[in-house]
Amino acid sequence: MKPGFQKGQLTTWKDDRSFGFIKPTHGSKEIFIHISALKGASRRPKMGDTIVYQVITQADGKVSASNASIEGVLPQSWQKKQNVNKRRLLPKIIGIGVMFMIAILSQEFNRSRSPSLIKLVTKPGCQIKGNISIDRGAKVYHIPGTEDYESTVIDPARGERWFCTESEAITNGWRKTPK
Repeated sequence: MKPGFQKGQLTTWKDDRSFGFIKPTHGSKEIFIHISALKGASRRPKMGDTIVYQVITQADGKVSASNASIEGVLPQSWQKKQNVNKRRLLPKIIGIGVMFMIAILSQEFNRSRSPSLIKLVTKPGCQIKGNISIDRGAKVYHIPGTEDYESTVIDPARGERWFCTESEAITNGWRKTPK
């Protein structure tokens, strides 16, 4: 407890009139308390609450509680701060989840860019690879045995495709790779 503060139990509380009386722990005369002495309390006091307070003497000589708080009850500003922190936590959790999903999807995408048996059997019997060059955007086709045939991966999402015959590739606007 802070120096200059006392502790007591709330013995009377008239909620409709917003005041009550505290029985000090050290046993002296009851102390008057008004709701205004409990600024920032997150709830209204009730009988039996332990109140921490400072004693002040009014101009008329009456003694009352000031700068009071309810023991064990967080101040309203603290609870608001906790609620703000909870509201900030949700977007962080969502952001982490999104980043996690992006990481998983990018790994899957990278796996799909490497040659696999599934890619080679995409169009059974068709072995001509229709590829779009990354640097120029040119549509070229590769036939088995050419220089880049084995390293070429077909990505249907980019518009690349398989052909069964060279004439099919040419008819669809693709040209033979020079190598």
